[in-house]
Amino acid sequence: AVAIAKKREVFVSEAILVGSAKDQNAVILELSPNNFGLYKVENTTQLICSNHFQSDTFSNDRRNLKTIAESHTQYRFNRMQELIDQAGKIDATKGVEILRNKKGLSGKDIGFGNEKAINQLLAHHGVVFKPNELKVWVSANPYQLGEFVAYDLNEVFGNKVKNSASGSISEKNLSIAQDPFVNTQAFKDYESYRSLEWQVADAIEKKEIVIPLKLNQLQTLNPNYWKAHYLAGKYYLQNDDITAALAAFERANSLEITTVPDREKLDKYLKKLRRKSKK
Repeated sequence: AVAIAKKREVFVSEAILVGSAKDQNAVILELSPNNFGLYKVENTTQLICSNHFQSDTFSNDRRNLKTIAESHTQYRFNRMQELIDQAGKIDATKGVEILRNKKGLSGKDIGFGNEKAINQLLAHHGVVFKPNELKVWVSANPYQLGEFVAYDLNEVFGNKVKNSASGSISEKNLSIAQDPFVNTQAFKDYESYRSLEWQVADAIEKKEIVIPLKLNQLQTLNPNYWKAHYLAGKYYLQNDDITAALAAFERANSLEITTVPDREKLDKYLKKLRRKSKK
């Protein structure tokens, strides 16, 4: 796997998890356009990866260090560690539960769609592998919440598939049911929020009018997500409603903000508005 990866040209940085049932081992290949790293762990059965590199090759890489310090990737790494420790021995079902987790550290409600969550309610799919048995589970829509459909790779690449009368190659008895969250009002509210967030952000950029009802809905549909209140604050500020803007920014400030740059932008708005409110 290392030899194959080194032969390939990459245009963006990426991490590739390679697991070998035969070797009872797994490693992460870390590739950038100009470098290559191999990360493996000793004396543990856990190998965790979010979106930053961990090998010695990138230990002093400026961009990688900046990502760890300022983005949501280290937080998500810590949350994965926390969930794995709580889960004990992990089977496919527990693996799926981790991939579907929407909370922050210590189970904190950080709002739906927050990039600090393992499941940001954005990903196209999730995958769970069981290398020893050559089994794989792949999620259906939406956002890793749908049924995780099971496949036996021995069957997938065997002759039996070609002779299947039904045309189905999944292992129905091994599939993992969809997350009950899909059928809740909270999920419906989140879907409405996603659409509304885009509308409000677009209106702010174009300096268009947003009716008060929509701004109120933006904040109530996803109340624990900092960005809902941040966007409302930006709109109010753009329209010189200092009192409403300050209140919205203060609410955003009390929640789990995604990145350091986001925090810095919010802090600037708060300092500016707090000065104005004292005049």
